[in-house]
Amino acid sequence: MAKYVFKCADIGMNCGFEASAKSIDELMPKIVEHAKTAHNITEINEDLKNKVTAAIKKKMF
Repeated sequence: MAKYVFKCADIGMNCGFEASAKSIDELMPKIVEHAKTAHNITEINEDLKNKVTAAIKKKMF
């Protein structure tokens, strides 16, 4: 079974936020909410979305 993990620091942010979920579809809303509340990012543009997607790691357990 896989788990998907995102760390804010992996896209160059000085932030300790980490989120994980069973799928990327479950993970993205957590990332979007964090971006809004912690970084005041109200719109995820294509460049940022690509950076976030590239930083998501798939871990097997």
